[in-house]
Amino acid sequence: MTYHLPEAVATAALAASALLLVAVLFRKIQGDWHGRAIAVLFSFCIAVSVGAAALGVYTLGGTRQNIYLGPIVFLTVGFAFHWTAGWLSSLTRRVWLAPGLAISAASVIALAGVGDMRQDSPYRIYDNVESVLPVLKERAREEDMVYADWRTVPGIRFYLGKEERPANYHYGTSWCLPSTELCLREMANLAASLPNVPNRIFLVHVGKSIEMGGLGLLGEQVSVERVTADGYFNVSVIANAKEVVEPAYKALVSDYESVVSGEPAIRSDFDVYLRENTLTYVKEACAPDDTEARFFLHLYPVDVNDLPDHRKQHGFDNLDFRFDRLSVRFDGICMATVDLPEYDIVRISTGQFVSRQGRVWEGEIRLAE
Repeated sequence: MTYHLPEAVATAALAASALLLVAVLFRKIQGDWHGRAIAVLFSFCIAVSVGAAALGVYTLGGTRQNIYLGPIVFLTVGFAFHWTAGWLSSLTRRVWLAPGLAISAASVIALAGVGDMRQDSPYRIYDNVESVLPVLKERAREEDMVYADWRTVPGIRFYLGKEERPANYHYGTSWCLPSTELCLREMANLAASLPNVPNRIFLVHVGKSIEMGGLGLLGEQVSVERVTADGYFNVSVIANAKEVVEPAYKALVSDYESVVSGEPAIRSDFDVYLRENTLTYVKEACAPDDTEARFFLHLYPVDVNDLPDHRKQHGFDNLDFRFDRLSVRFDGICMATVDLPEYDIVRISTGQFVSRQGRVWEGEIRLAE
């Protein structure tokens, strides 16, 4: 299992180290324990975050790392308030002002907290993904497929610990809760591309969107059993997966063969095919890293007045996208199709880019004016 340390996290680690050095020097110069405490605590919390990310032991995956910064935020705000209250008390020569402000601030915070708790309890407990692992170990056989949507993957990885991921476990890149269709499409394509299409698929997902008719997107003949209903993390079993996914897979392969039968308009890291009013991006031997960078898609119209109002000043339409939001993956192939607008286009510029680093690749399609 490989863990990638994001550039932003590495930058934060360097910044934290620099702050720690500054704090040490500052101590030698002035001895301000308040400033030292904040700088040292900030550096320590960032170091914990970086260490957990590097070792792959952070259970929440790519979300809520800022929980480590909570103590620094409260300490900094408290220090700033204490300093301000003391300064105002000294400036006005009224000793009672500092404790008076402290009591007022505490009252406001308490009242705001009570108001929030009346609306939504902060102590509501969601069952964690650990509860579904015994179910999978007990019920999922080797010939079955286990598909975990993107939201449940970090928890499964964490609770599996050092155990090797079972061969029939597949980690998704889509979250079924907001994008049910994309999630189910990825699951079906994975199942159909296996050497032996499984009869049963165990779908690990978050929320109730799947039970509330979401699996109907696979067809009316789909047979679904809800295995766990713990509230937040759930397991559903598609009992007739082979019957459901094989027709969809055949249609997908047919569509792919139709696309690549023509000549690509752009040959680069991805081949780009222009068909009627769509652009299709195709890459064979496609690895996950190949689709991480964002795709840019700029359309230059024959008449700039055809553009949406917010794009007219720029002279082109911007349809940038994340590949996984539009793509299908099967047999090691990545394919994504983008619908083009109805207005006449004179030029298309597309490719991939990384923010603050530049373009990974680019290509251009010129159409008849």
